[in-house]
Amino acid sequence: MLMRLSFFIFFIFLLDFYLFSGITPVFNKSNLYNKIFNFLYWTISFLIYCIIVYVFLNYGKRTPFVHFNNDIIISSLILIVFMSKFFALIPLIIDDILRIFRFLFKVFAVSNINNSGYHISRIDFLQKTSLLLGSAFFLTLLAGMKFGRYNFKLKHVNINIQDWSKKIKGFKVIQISDLHLGGFNSIEKLEEVVRLINDQKPDLFVFTGDLVNNYYNEAIPYVETLKKIHAKYGKYSILGNHDYCDYVGWKRSSKKWKINFKNMIAIHKEIGFDLLLDESREININGSIFNLVGVENWGAGNFNKDGNLNKAMKLVDNNFPTILLSHDPSHWTAQVINFSKRIDLQLAGHTHGMQFGIDIPGIKWSPLKWRYKQWLGLYEEDSKYIYVNAGIGHLAYAGRVGIMPEISVLTIS
Repeated sequence: MLMRLSFFIFFIFLLDFYLFSGITPVFNKSNLYNKIFNFLYWTISFLIYCIIVYVFLNYGKRTPFVHFNNDIIISSLILIVFMSKFFALIPLIIDDILRIFRFLFKVFAVSNINNSGYHISRIDFLQKTSLLLGSAFFLTLLAGMKFGRYNFKLKHVNINIQDWSKKIKGFKVIQISDLHLGGFNSIEKLEEVVRLINDQKPDLFVFTGDLVNNYYNEAIPYVETLKKIHAKYGKYSILGNHDYCDYVGWKRSSKKWKINFKNMIAIHKEIGFDLLLDESREININGSIFNLVGVENWGAGNFNKDGNLNKAMKLVDNNFPTILLSHDPSHWTAQVINFSKRIDLQLAGHTHGMQFGIDIPGIKWSPLKWRYKQWLGLYEEDSKYIYVNAGIGHLAYAGRVGIMPEISVLTIS
């Protein structure tokens, strides 16, 4: 393990040195700004190397935490620095590839291109472009931490479901997802979320998974706040992939895993959520009926597949509309849309909208669209719907750029 750590540190040092060599000529070497830049560049890099080594050596010694901490801020700043350097490398790599091709053309006389020398202005342009790209990305992500992390947005969506009773037309469902309370560090901010939810006077409230990052006790400081959520016809929840404590290396057969999972289920009950573990509920409102179904996490690829849709749908009356709570939107394409019983609407989360992209009227984009077909918002196919919530919390990066934390206000008719 130490050998792998040493190789990783050496590798990122080489990348750092390559980037540094490429951009430092932008400043005059005798200039004071150059000396300040050099000092800051290597001081920050050295501190990051030290943090990586410390985290690596002490990861196994860490215990589940209850109280707030700033680990997410530190890891986010490290992520921002690495990502900014990565984007800064792109023009320099392009520059060096062009150099190689020019050299090969000259050596093998493939081209009659004038190779009297590489244009200084071009080198200068690429160096400045590299510095500009890295700086812009760094400042953008830094702003996302300051202004996007807790910038909660209400998103109103109308959904028309076949055979929905006219007696409950305009039925209001509030959905939130992906709280990731281990990265949250403000009860006051969560109080704001609860206030925004209650101001909408929801008929039904649903939470679609990832209450915590790993451990059940990450949620303990927030239980009393979450208890304050009110909904006329109930509050329901499901589990997400992070709620199973699978990312800390515990075997599911171990005692500590079983205790954590048992407490995870108990904390949903303490909050007042009706946790659906491959179960269904028939919601009857003065004779107007629909099915509410919740499955354990099921995700395509390497994500755990604990959910059993057949089991969850076993008692469902197919004569009534069905709303499914399933954390991972990949479940929709893989199993839900062609399921033998009718499922009119799936409510999902999981993606966070990547916490980076564009979400304005008429434009919805994120690099995540290349990973998930349904990654944010409402999708429809054959009169069946899936709605993917952007989540309230965050993971790895304590911020959001363009894709804000979301409270979905779904009006069903």
